[in-house]
Amino acid sequence: MQTTKTLCAIIFLASLASGCASTSGSHKLVTGPLNQSQSSQFTDLAIKVQAAANLPTDLLTPTETERMTKRIANNISKESPSRFNHINSSTPSPNTLQASVVVKRYDEGSAFARAMLAGLGQMHIDADVILADTSSNTPLAKYEVSKTFGWGGIYGAVTSIKDVEEGFCKAVADSILGKD
Repeated sequence: MQTTKTLCAIIFLASLASGCASTSGSHKLVTGPLNQSQSSQFTDLAIKVQAAANLPTDLLTPTETERMTKRIANNISKESPSRFNHINSSTPSPNTLQASVVVKRYDEGSAFARAMLAGLGQMHIDADVILADTSSNTPLAKYEVSKTFGWGGIYGAVTSIKDVEEGFCKAVADSILGKD
């Protein structure tokens, strides 16, 4: 009987922790948000993920930026399917909102350190999200987006930066959609 209770407790705790890496990161508005009239004028969206100038080029490869771009677009389509007619169209319209995601920190941390103790070897992704009008190249809003993961034990050791990207991309999508 005690073994069953212990097993149930372990399964319960594991289920609580299982989504932590992919839960949404945080986003903070740095400049004024888009008002309703500004937001409604944009029918299309262009997302560009890029590394900040000071980020080593080998940390954020074109594969990672493409994967994050697709994840952001998928999150927007899932959260608000009718918000944009086209996302990353090959022929953008004049009514396109440009979302530039400038990754300032992309740190995979250490799986070994995470396995040893929670909080060590943390993974971090930090970026600025700048929303601009493509026709006038005028910046309209800016957000700081971040996601950190530092669970320990086996869960921390087997979690990868790709898992953390999922939560980061959710936060970027929320900032583009103007969610609090």
